[in-house]
Amino acid sequence: MMTLKEQAIYMVQNFPDEKMSYVIEMLKWILGILNDKSKTPDEAQDVVLNNSSEAIKAWKRFKAYKGIIPCDIDLEAELANARDEKYASSF
Repeated sequence: MMTLKEQAIYMVQNFPDEKMSYVIEMLKWILGILNDKSKTPDEAQDVVLNNSSEAIKAWKRFKAYKGIIPCDIDLEAELANARDEKYASSF
């Protein structure tokens, strides 16, 4: 059975090279949290959000999304269309 460090090393070794920048950013973030116990999770997240990597920008966009669709939707019509699509082959 592998130790936890061996498992972590094995996982990192199997990452594709083009994704290693994400791994490095995450490890920096984790080390920052471990080295500064006084930071709350929100403060630690702010440190990460100040980084300019593509993953961090994507995280900001994701957090800004509130799940609200800005247009009016006829729920009954949408349900009828979905039902028709699902059961179209049954008839």
